[in-house]
Amino acid sequence: MARYYIVVYDVNEERVAKVHRILRAYLQWRQRSVFEGYLEGNEVRELKRKLNSVINEEEDSVLFYSLPSDRVVRSFHLGRPPDEFDNVI
Repeated sequence: MARYYIVVYDVNEERVAKVHRILRAYLQWRQRSVFEGYLEGNEVRELKRKLNSVINEEEDSVLFYSLPSDRVVRSFHLGRPPDEFDNVI
């Protein structure tokens, strides 16, 4: 059964593009280093494996929030909406 995930990351600049590319293949990009969407159990395992192969566990952090559905989360933002940009450093 799929669960809803919010994933945020803080990684060294030299690995940002790789982490972003991996996450974008599985989840919807929301803002800078924030992704969200539904994942099945096997997708979570595969995503974690791919991220672990790229990050440096002593420097980088990837945080997964697991929720039963997107109906549990209510979000809003203040200020200007997030930019749409395709080129990540």
